[in-house]
Amino acid sequence: MNRMTYDYRLQFTKRDKMRYIGHLDLLKYFQRAIKRANVPIAFSMGFNPHQLVSFTMPLPLGMSGLAEYVDIRLESEMPCDDLKTRLNAQMSDGMEITAVRRLREDEDTGAALVAAADYTAVLDICDPDFADKLASLKAVPVWEIEKLGKKKKLKTVDIRPLIYALDCETAENTVIHARLATGSNSNLKPELMLRYIYEKLGLDFDYIRIKIARTEMYRRDESGNFTGLME
Repeated sequence: MNRMTYDYRLQFTKRDKMRYIGHLDLLKYFQRAIKRANVPIAFSMGFNPHQLVSFTMPLPLGMSGLAEYVDIRLESEMPCDDLKTRLNAQMSDGMEITAVRRLREDEDTGAALVAAADYTAVLDICDPDFADKLASLKAVPVWEIEKLGKKKKLKTVDIRPLIYALDCETAENTVIHARLATGSNSNLKPELMLRYIYEKLGLDFDYIRIKIARTEMYRRDESGNFTGLME
């Protein structure tokens, strides 16, 4: 006989000092918070049962996340506001549950749905002509890079189709806003895109000096449009 369970999606932030917590440590962090909050989490079956917690997309170490997602399965229903309040009482500064949604029975996990993500990158560039240079580069239809593929062999890849939107602002700092392919089907790391831009514009690329935040993640709806994971 199948037991009745209830699925929820949590949106949360991961910033400041918490952005230096790796993915596996983040999983343990949530497991402990769920336990301390007395949330009726469901467990897997078998010899080594574990909490049913699934993150949508791991966040690279050191990168801030303003709209991260985790799906959890509960053994009993909880009001979304109650679940949010209980978990936030266990969170450290820099980590906050910002929204909770009860999932439909037939709804896929965030990890299965995610197709794109928005990123903001504050660059170490002081060039008043950067916006014009980026606009010219955007007009180039093919952006070929070399990246490690399977068996750690170098292969040439065109990353331009994986960049769905790209813009910049140069008011106080030089900031890039990009929407990139994200997920199991196709995935582009912002580091690769930024490296390509720097190299093509003849700039020295130092990834450590660039501040990047992932600001949102999306799925594609039936019409092919991008829709937020909380919708």
